[in-house]
Amino acid sequence: GSPGVGKTSLITALGKYSGHRVVRINLSEQTDMMDLLGSDLPVESDEGMKFSWSDGILLQALKEGCWVLLDELNLAPQSVLEGLNAILDHRAEVFIPELGNTYKCPPSFRIFACQNPSHQGGGRKGLPRSFLNRFTKVCLSYINFVFKCEPLEVGRRTSKQVT
Repeated sequence: GSPGVGKTSLITALGKYSGHRVVRINLSEQTDMMDLLGSDLPVESDEGMKFSWSDGILLQALKEGCWVLLDELNLAPQSVLEGLNAILDHRAEVFIPELGNTYKCPPSFRIFACQNPSHQGGGRKGLPRSFLNRFTKVCLSYINFVFKCEPLEVGRRTSKQVT
């Protein structure tokens, strides 16, 4: 949907209602998989400077079973879209070669994605159908909505109400 229709607010409200922490990640043409999954960073130690692994925001959220909102998905470079495939497909995992570890997506982990229409410019592009098929598409337009959460069943914990 267009800017300002409530895409992000909707996911945030659903997360709050169902008791899930939502981690929002703003994507851009400059985003790379190291930003999302992590990298070795220099740290000072007793022996001087050394490199130590630091989890990226997506890997942290996956480990904690959070909901992730990938905002501005159609601004992300092709390398990021390809890097997300193993998380989004039947494997539901991510392999970190630097650590030699594979991390499985826990049952509570979800990925949501928002984007503005590609015709609105700003570097936005159409995404491959094969990638979009990994999502359930919901189009939002300008609406004056009253959001009633009671009939919704999102996730497993539905007893909390939006305040």
